[in-house]
Amino acid sequence: MSNDYWSIERYRLAIVVGGGFLLAWLTPYPFPIMVLVLLGYIAWMLHKLYELQRWLTNGQKPEEMPDSDGAWEQIAYLFHKSQQKSAERKQKQKELLNRFDNVLSVLPDAAILLDIDNHIQWANKSAAKLLGIRDEVDRGKRIDTLLRNPDLHKLLEENSERKVTFPSPRHSNLTLRGRLLPLQGGSRVLSVRDISEGVQLQKTRKAFIANASHELRTPLTVLTGYIELFEQDPELPDYFQAPLQQSREQAARMQQIISDMLALSRLESQETTPLMGNQVDVPALLESGIQAIRDTLAANTHTLEAQIESDLCVCGSEKDIHSIITNLLANAVKHTPTGTRIRILWQSEADGQACLSIEDNGPGIPEKHLPHLTERFYRVDEGRSRASGGTGLGLAIVKHVMQWHNGKLTIESKPGRTVFRACFPAKRVLD
Repeated sequence: MSNDYWSIERYRLAIVVGGGFLLAWLTPYPFPIMVLVLLGYIAWMLHKLYELQRWLTNGQKPEEMPDSDGAWEQIAYLFHKSQQKSAERKQKQKELLNRFDNVLSVLPDAAILLDIDNHIQWANKSAAKLLGIRDEVDRGKRIDTLLRNPDLHKLLEENSERKVTFPSPRHSNLTLRGRLLPLQGGSRVLSVRDISEGVQLQKTRKAFIANASHELRTPLTVLTGYIELFEQDPELPDYFQAPLQQSREQAARMQQIISDMLALSRLESQETTPLMGNQVDVPALLESGIQAIRDTLAANTHTLEAQIESDLCVCGSEKDIHSIITNLLANAVKHTPTGTRIRILWQSEADGQACLSIEDNGPGIPEKHLPHLTERFYRVDEGRSRASGGTGLGLAIVKHVMQWHNGKLTIESKPGRTVFRACFPAKRVLD
């Protein structure tokens, strides 16, 4: 198609040059005639170029398109077609942005687009409901001048993706949770969610567990006292010995469940450790815990081997780290057969972490159970777990303690090798 347009131009140029030569041949002044003909052709071309330029400058309106043929017609057509495509593309982008804006506007979570200097570039309707930030009024303002919360300011300064909880500036009874989502070019989205219902539910659950535990402890204490009294009776018939022993064991298990539920409720109600805590002598806790297990659960049944870095300590809660050690050691003994060898490793890693690994050569845990082991009351073997006296809360407690210390619990298992690995971050390690 373009060759046809240029054929017209070549044909037109041939006519002009041929006509010029003919006139030059018929007149006594061939050179001036030829120059005039070529100047006329150039003037005509400049006129067409001027019309095209004026049409482009005036907005490329279809009704004002220059009337021409040849290459000029194709050039004007291509410009017009490009303009139509650009207009269609802009319209689609506009519709997409409007749709995206409508979707974000109806979301219950507040979304605020911030530039690299924390200036508000856009905010949805939920931002006005939860934070009092209105897009049409507050656009261009710094968000830290509108929301005066130290935790939120620290989050903006750190530019991290951690979550912070703070009260709503508009409604004191609302609890909000915010996090920063990074975008390209240094921009960020502050996403804020109303978690008031979850917080209230957590408080209700915690109060229920506390009240229920308190109410259960009193009758359990009475029952345990009577059981011990009966067991100490010298005239107690022999056939009562076994039932009373089972009753005492179940009462003790019930008391342990209550203690674990209270501990788990306390851990779940906390986010992350606000402070680094105190120096915890983990090697000393491990030595004490291993010896206690050797004297009780693992006496004459399991072999415990320890490899401990004696100077490797961490910052945190000593009581909670002690619960990690006792739960992992007790699990390794209770849920493996007699004769199992258990290795305890406490060592620093190349990346600065400090990791506690409890490894055994038992039969292993089926892969389908691994993702659920840290769920409360989850049991791989229901009958065996109850027979061993487990509460089903130990690993859930360990997981939450590690989260509270910014660490992580991982579990690997295959026949002949199971490893529970609790790693503390480098910032908590004291060597």
